[in-house]
Amino acid sequence: MPVRRKTSINNHKLQILMVPLHSFKDYLFNLETTSKAEAKRMWRRNIKEQWEHKCAYCESEENITLDHITPQCKGGLDIKTNVVACCHSCNQSKGHEHWKLWYVQQDFYSEDKFNKIEEWMKPEAPEDLYSYRPRKNVAY
Repeated sequence: MPVRRKTSINNHKLQILMVPLHSFKDYLFNLETTSKAEAKRMWRRNIKEQWEHKCAYCESEENITLDHITPQCKGGLDIKTNVVACCHSCNQSKGHEHWKLWYVQQDFYSEDKFNKIEEWMKPEAPEDLYSYRPRKNVAY
């Protein structure tokens, strides 16, 4: 079995060449071309950028972290659709509660933000499942 070697690229060139993490394929590409730690940093940074560095719940811009919508201790996965940008105080307040139960009790509750989080949680539509044209059933 041939040995696979990762080519090293200096950090400046690396950031220019990296594809934004819009899909799972991009995440895998970045894992292959960078270190695991750098790919994770880019993944986290991308989520914060998509939420405009604001808390998904209260829209605070201070002390932004990431929050698992469904906590990992309750079966939540470490995937983009289960992670939102969140301020430290909301993250601590929510803890391991179900996000909907916690969020509707907050003073800053907003139907628009609730719907935005719900939309975020929807899985990405599969793209290009087949690289070939589907077969036509022709009756002879």
